[in-house]
Amino acid sequence: MVAARERNRRRETASQFTADRSGVAAVEFALILPFLLLLLIGMAETTSALNQDRKVSQIASSVADLVAQSESISTSEAADIMLAASAIMSPYESSRLSVTIASVSFDGNGNAEVDWSVDQDGGTPWPTGSEPPIDIPDTVAKAGTSLVVGQSNYTYIPMFASLAQNLFPSAATIPMGDVYFLRPRLSTSVTFN
Repeated sequence: MVAARERNRRRETASQFTADRSGVAAVEFALILPFLLLLLIGMAETTSALNQDRKVSQIASSVADLVAQSESISTSEAADIMLAASAIMSPYESSRLSVTIASVSFDGNGNAEVDWSVDQDGGTPWPTGSEPPIDIPDTVAKAGTSLVVGQSNYTYIPMFASLAQNLFPSAATIPMGDVYFLRPRLSTSVTFN
């Protein structure tokens, strides 16, 4: 009889243990938490990367648009346009931003030649008289015309790059860039003095 009572008590204890669900939610949450954190970090990084990529594209179009509205631009005007490019990039880091503005002309055969170029440091990244170092679509390469080219490049460094670098070494930096082509509005070509 004592043995039977002991068996019944053990069965009751076992059934109470298996019926007790008070810790299941905590265990499930502990299992899901790493995935939720990874998802949250991924969404934050993706949003930041998309915002910065949009700003890089906006810089290329804005600098080309500002130059295309002029008959000529001076060194100081080019410097002001580069300051505007840095302001567009705000609140993100602009030290990894490179901007190039150039005028490209096409001869009678449709061959492209750089008239002038200027970058954010005031230098001439594309040698005058040379072929542009970018691909110009055939739809805008018309013989006897010229283009204003705005080019922006940026190196995006994810906030959690040190964490992701061990898992995804190629995610440490992400290059971003855009090129924008516009026809001069007030003259056949924009000059640089």
